[in-house]
Amino acid sequence: MTDLQQPDHQQNDTSPVYFWKTNPANPGYLSQWYPSPFTDPTHPTATFANAEQYMMFSKAALFAPDSPITKQILSTTDPRKLKSLGRKVHNFREVVWDEHKYAIVRRGNWLKFTQNEQLKEWLLETGEREVVEASPLDRVWGIGFAEDRAGSVSRELWGENLLGKAVMEVRSAVREGREIAEVVFSEVEKEVEGKLS
Repeated sequence: MTDLQQPDHQQNDTSPVYFWKTNPANPGYLSQWYPSPFTDPTHPTATFANAEQYMMFSKAALFAPDSPITKQILSTTDPRKLKSLGRKVHNFREVVWDEHKYAIVRRGNWLKFTQNEQLKEWLLETGEREVVEASPLDRVWGIGFAEDRAGSVSRELWGENLLGKAVMEVRSAVREGREIAEVVFSEVEKEVEGKLS
């Protein structure tokens, strides 16, 4: 794990918690790219270096579990390379991915924050504040605007912020002591086969 830097979460602040990538000037620990090793009981032989690796491995496991790409993802920790490998997953079908991607990312973040005590503490310190991925490049996982523009544009123009929403769900689950359910790959694989035939 990288040197941990205390995020500046003010107790009485009600403004959104903006983040993007692992920028130390913002709460970079919320990023999928942040170094945060964790394991998943569903895949006991793998240790994931970050949530991005978990997401891309899960994507590959859904569509092509025996593909060389799946193995490459497990042996790569660089988030940029992982993202690139994720684009090469065989048999990929967007309609299937869209149905399951959110549950996968939510589960990965639950594992990340429950297995890294410092990160969990920082997450809980955000209280009830809205968590927003201020990515100017991503309107699905982020809002499509950088932090310096996010507050000056109508929220109707924001993207989906799926990562921010997943992190907020994880925060609630951690606070309440609930587990975020695993994604049952065997069931999804049957569904994938049905949609490919």
